[in-house]
Amino acid sequence: MAYMALYRAYRPQKFSEVVGQQHIIKTLQNAISLNKVAHAYLFCGPRGTGKTTLAKIMAKALNCENGPTIEPCDECEICKGIQKGTISDVIEIDAASNNGADDIRALRDTVKFMPAVGKYKVYIIDEVHMLSNAAFNALLKTLEEPPKHIVFILATTEPYKLPNTILSRCQRFDFQSISMEDILKRLEIVAKEEHILISSEAMVQIATSAEGGMRDALSLFDQCISYSTHSEITLDDVLAVSGNVSYLKIIELLNSCVKKKDTEAVIFLDKMVKEGKEIPRIMNDLILFLRDMLLYKNQVVLEQKPMFKNQEFIELSTKVSKPLIYQWLDILNDSLNQMRFSTQKRAYAELAILKMSDYELNAQADFSDRIESLEHTIAILNEKIKHTSSIEEKKPYVPPLPTTAEMKQFMKPKEENKQIEIVSSNEITIKDVENVLYHASKEKKEKLNQIWKQISMSDQYSNTFAIQILINGKIVAVSDDAFIVELPDMAFCNRVMQYENYVKIMEIFNEYDLNIKDYICIPTVIWSKILSDYKSKYSKDNPQPKLADIKIGIKRRVIPNEPIKKEDPIITQLKQYFNEEQLKITED
Repeated sequence: MAYMALYRAYRPQKFSEVVGQQHIIKTLQNAISLNKVAHAYLFCGPRGTGKTTLAKIMAKALNCENGPTIEPCDECEICKGIQKGTISDVIEIDAASNNGADDIRALRDTVKFMPAVGKYKVYIIDEVHMLSNAAFNALLKTLEEPPKHIVFILATTEPYKLPNTILSRCQRFDFQSISMEDILKRLEIVAKEEHILISSEAMVQIATSAEGGMRDALSLFDQCISYSTHSEITLDDVLAVSGNVSYLKIIELLNSCVKKKDTEAVIFLDKMVKEGKEIPRIMNDLILFLRDMLLYKNQVVLEQKPMFKNQEFIELSTKVSKPLIYQWLDILNDSLNQMRFSTQKRAYAELAILKMSDYELNAQADFSDRIESLEHTIAILNEKIKHTSSIEEKKPYVPPLPTTAEMKQFMKPKEENKQIEIVSSNEITIKDVENVLYHASKEKKEKLNQIWKQISMSDQYSNTFAIQILINGKIVAVSDDAFIVELPDMAFCNRVMQYENYVKIMEIFNEYDLNIKDYICIPTVIWSKILSDYKSKYSKDNPQPKLADIKIGIKRRVIPNEPIKKEDPIITQLKQYFNEEQLKITED
């Protein structure tokens, strides 16, 4: 007998064997048990997540000799026939090769015939987004009002390509990427059944490379079995087959960049290329590694990876600052985008490594252009000074330091006849968030959103980093005198929450006549947890639910003893082009 690939040999044959997608399995089983099977289903999601597999199991459950049943027996002749593809009542169509209107018309002509052996005729149309417009139009009427013995199951990885007329006639199920834990459990079962020895690091690498697809994981595992010449499949075997770069080699490469050993870094890149690694894959792995390092530094670890326990990784993460990681990511992303339009991919990779190794020199590049830009800026500032010389100089707005009463007001919910105390914590707490949510104002939020757009379109604040971070965030809640902004990164939140940036932001809001006195920045990961908790507890009877004490991790604003002195705009411009040693400022 010919060898059968692992993803075919271990394809689930029952609902209980399917990995993940429990929300879909439960819905389908309930529909069968309650006799509420729909006439058309749409299964959509990433590749290798079980769309076609569940469609066949659904066909078995409907046509089983003991059914319709919530779990096919997989022993009767009909179940075995569907598994082998010999039952004419289950028709599987590949829309990629049968995408014409004539193919759909031929299908439509067979719909009127009763099932031959089962109770239902099930049409499984895979990659349905490949159908032409004429084919979709030919399918519409049949899909809307099929005979009672017909069930359509459409499967696609790109549901946005389907016409709305098709989408509205189907019950849609969105398949999720399979979690790494579920993939690892399945791989362990397959390795045990096949009597294959594999190291834990190698198995984690397979699950990572699969990117949420069970079929991809089993296919890669199959390749590693054929490739490995040892008694045990190792991490090096998986990296050789998948083309990925070991995180240990990435650590060595980045260490060379940190030490500014550009020659050593380029030689190391050359070794990886000679080992058969593709340039785009190396760049992508570098980006993903830096992403993981940022998550590790921000203490937002979504998945436990072996490298997080590696001492070399920990030491590197302490050497590399967050701004440097952001700069490296910009360099790698730019190089990766330029590679798409060039055949000299290696040249772009080497240039990226050289830039990463010489980041200080890179920051001072194009000095002549900077001087020209500086001269133009100074000329504009001189014109402004001449224009305003006859007008009384206006003092910049600096918000007054909050009083004790105001601090109490923002740190505790506004409740009457209740003693309020100042929170001694140096971080934003869930009570600060509750204070805004309990007094949310829809009108104030709409007004703030309008001003948000005006600020984002204005060139006046393009050089203010904190403002640019803030306006790229999402306003999630607004009360009468404070608001909450969702930002993607914890470091951005702490940056915007600094008192110096608070002064600038309040000055801008004062220009737009918006009575806002405070704001809170929260990372996306934390806000999603707070919002989920709030939605689950909120009701008409409980409009101000007590939220779980989730650690937010954002530092409370530190107020200096003296007001911030606003710097002259000309000096601010000069500091962007010269360092402190080159620039000597004297007061007349």
